[in-house]
Formats: sequence, structure tokens, C-alpha cells
Amino acid sequence: MGVRHKAYKATLDRGYASEWNDDHITDFTDEITHDFNLITTAITTEWDTAQTSGGSAPTISMVSGHAFVVLNTGAVTNNTSSMRAKLGGSANNITNASDLPILSCSVNIAAVHTSGTVVEFGFQKYDDTIFTTNKSHALFRVKDNKLYAVCGDGTAETEVLIGNYNQYGHYRIEFTSTSVKFYVDNMVTAAATITTHIPTNDMTIKFSVISQNNVNSTIRVDGCSLTILRKK
Repeated sequence: MGVRHKAYKATLDRGYASEWNDDHITDFTDEITHDFNLITTAITTEWDTAQTSGGSAPTISMVSGHAFVVLNTGAVTNNTSSMRAKLGGSANNITNASDLPILSCSVNIAAVHTSGTVVEFGFQKYDDTIFTTNKSHALFRVKDNKLYAVCGDGTAETEVLIGNYNQYGHYRIEFTSTSVKFYVDNMVTAAATITTHIPTNDMTIKFSVISQNNVNSTIRVDGCSLTILRKK
């Protein structure tokens, strides 16, 4: 998974050493980045799949000559396929809003019904039931064939329409001290910024799909990275 640079320069524009260092050096002075291995180890090494119900548990598969983690519900209404990041080998929360976490991932939304909520991925409390209301989360949602940015604090949520989605996209969720920013493909300009109902509890990372109207839901996760503050 490539690193998206923060600074963009036109030809002959001046560049600074600080910009290069900020873009290219893994520096544990301020933050820690973990790239989840989605190819060489069993999916259950770093991910728990117990919230899958009726659908197929996520698997690492070759699709058209490329390796993905595939989540597939099957064509039965309310089947789910889901995976959540582990802490020390067990399902648990791995970060908190105070960490100012940043999630980057590449997702192929391969097949979904055009009505209802069918896909959610991002930060969620590990033991919250997927696709239920009043969850603690900051995530992307595909609903009624549109892409949304969503934040929930456990009692209510804010849902912001982003618009149409590309079948294959690069997504980022970035916590700040006052907001959560959502990026889609363009890593410079946020597609949505939410300042209300921001979760304050511990969270993990989840990718989930659910079937609607007996239509299969399938997504393919190409890569996933988490950046958090280093606690001093």
C-alpha cells in the first residue's frame, strides 16, 4: 500500500527538508503507524471474524490476479460478513479518539444492493453489534447506493452525504482535536468533516457488509493502515 504525501509541489516550486522528512520517515517520536498484513498471514492472526452471521467469513483470495481480503454475504437478506482488528490476539479495542487515530484503507465495493445500508467500514467499538443504531463509531457507509461519512457517540449520530462512490477507492478517516475528517481518493481535501456526535470511547477497526433483498453484498479490502499518537 503506497504512502500518500502531504505536500504537493508544482515544477520549480520550492521544497523544504521538513516536508520531505514529514512525508517519508517513519518517526516514533510523535506517532506510530501499523500496516495490517492482509496477504502473508492467516486473516485470523490480526482480525476476528466472529461477528459474521450467515455470510462467508472474510478470506484472503486471489481475484483477477490480485490478492484481497474478500467479505461476502451470499444472497440471503440480513446475512453479514465482518472482521474487526484484534488487540494482542483477541477481539478488543485498539485505539481512542484521544490518540487522534488515522485509518487509511483501499476498498473495492464489488457488489451491493442499491437500496438500504449494505457496507460500513472504519472505527467502531469492538463489541457493538454491526449494523445497529446508536453505535460508537466514525466510519464510511454505503446506503441507498450512495457513500456517507458517519460519526456516532453511542446515543445519536451525524450522517453526511458524500455522493456517488467509485467501485475501487482509497479512504482515510482522520481524527483531530475538534472533528473527524473523511477523505476519498483525494488525500488533500476532505470529502466530509464532522464536528458532532464524535465518539470518545475506545474503538477498533471494522469492515462489514450486509445483504438486502436477497442480493449479495461483496467488498474486497486491498490494504489497511493505522496511525496513532505515541504516548510519552
